[in-house]
Amino acid sequence: MDTLSSPDFIDNRNLKLFGGVLLLFFFWFIMSMPTNTHTFFYNDKIGSVITKDIETTNKYLLQLIDKCTGSTMILDSVGKRMKDKVEEQRKLIVAEFNGDGPTSKRGNGVKIGEHLNIINGILNSSIQQDSHYNSTDPQILSKYHAQINAALASALRTHTISDKTVKNSKVAKAKLEAMNDSIQDHLSVGIVSEDEIKQVEKLLTDGYNIIATNKQFVDFDSKTDDKEVYTKENGDTRTKRMASVIDVFFVDFLHGKYPASFWYYVILSILVDVAAFIFFDIAFKKQDNVY
Repeated sequence: MDTLSSPDFIDNRNLKLFGGVLLLFFFWFIMSMPTNTHTFFYNDKIGSVITKDIETTNKYLLQLIDKCTGSTMILDSVGKRMKDKVEEQRKLIVAEFNGDGPTSKRGNGVKIGEHLNIINGILNSSIQQDSHYNSTDPQILSKYHAQINAALASALRTHTISDKTVKNSKVAKAKLEAMNDSIQDHLSVGIVSEDEIKQVEKLLTDGYNIIATNKQFVDFDSKTDDKEVYTKENGDTRTKRMASVIDVFFVDFLHGKYPASFWYYVILSILVDVAAFIFFDIAFKKQDNVY
């Protein structure tokens, strides 16, 4: 309005005023308002996000620990198919040895050698047929069982949860639990420090990496986007993502990932900006009056 009432002549005064207002609004909408909204939201919610992030990560780490320490070997899809094929051939070997196969001949016959060759192809092993052909000695069958078991166990090592993974999962889970205790203590008296947030981000990243590497053994909650979050290549933890204005406001909020309560922070940001503009305008006019 000051520009319009000025006695000085300005070319295209209305157009330039409109352009200036438009640029100001654009800057406010793209930079100021989202940044302030994110600041209010981040300071209010970062504690609960960290708590939930640790809780969810530890839940999946515990799955890896429990599955490996159980009595049943947990296999991925490739390992399961491999084991099923080998067990099918094992049954055929037993049937042939006992005279229940297609040839109806008992003992260490030609068909058993064929089945052993199939198993060697599946497991990349080198089990040899016993030289006592057509023998019905049960010790030969026992030897086949032992050799098949050893070759199968060796081949399945890369298709199950390793001991190293279990150890790393236990360490990561213990560190996150200890950090969570510290976080809760600080939340009870105030806000978590940025140094502590960086520490928990590193621990969470370690946990995310373990889970992503062993994703085939994790039962992700189908009602959430956990699988996408934990297995995304070069993805951020939920805690780290909270620090990004672009991710929080322009991606998650504008795509409806936050509840309607997020509008509280948007409105609060707008009110703060409007109040700041009014106070600035008042202070500027007082300064003009002094002169």
